[in-house]
Amino acid sequence: MRVARLEAMTGRIILLRHGQTFSNVEGFLDTRPPGAELTERGREQAADVGRELALLTGAANGQQGSLRGFVSSIALRAQQTAMLAARSLEESADLPSGAVDVEVRTGIHEIFTGDYEMSNSEDAHREYSTALRGWLDGDKEARCPGGESYVEVLDRYQPVVEDIAAGLGDDEDVVVVSHGAAIRVVATHASGIDADFAFTGYLQNCRFVVLEPRGQEFGQWTITRWADTEVDH
Repeated sequence: MRVARLEAMTGRIILLRHGQTFSNVEGFLDTRPPGAELTERGREQAADVGRELALLTGAANGQQGSLRGFVSSIALRAQQTAMLAARSLEESADLPSGAVDVEVRTGIHEIFTGDYEMSNSEDAHREYSTALRGWLDGDKEARCPGGESYVEVLDRYQPVVEDIAAGLGDDEDVVVVSHGAAIRVVATHASGIDADFAFTGYLQNCRFVVLEPRGQEFGQWTITRWADTEVDH
């Protein structure tokens, strides 16, 4: 689905998934910080998305455009992605090194898979997929054995994005470097977007969801982009 952007600009929260990690390559459910580091491919992805974000935010000619900065989860892969993307954006925009702020915040790490942590078995992935569907549907009982429910995830994640939203100017963007399942679940409950769309809308490494709070409460925010699809929900 592709729609025209609204003419009025509003502040945006760009939820960016980290780059490829060694756990991703092996299929491990790696959800507890600090977690695995980026592969060389993951580092390239982070640099590439930094240049993409420069275009998205209008950062160029020594100016940051609408970009206020990056916020990263505490996981190693997220911090590495944030730093590499920020430095790449700076180079692309002819900004001095360190000009773009990178802040690390607790609460926005991945959804904990409990007993399936660091498993790559078919059973673990099947149960994880079932739990993800439940999280998106708003099933308060859905979780991996010993893991988190979506309610517990929102309890720690929602205050962070609400705080960011409260500080956004009309033409300001903040990039939040986080994790695939957490981004899909939080974006779904922030906006009310269709759970089927979110479930099938897998986020590849270094793809992102664009949220626009538009002065509304969490749950009524608008999604204008999901990975490489433009939407308005």
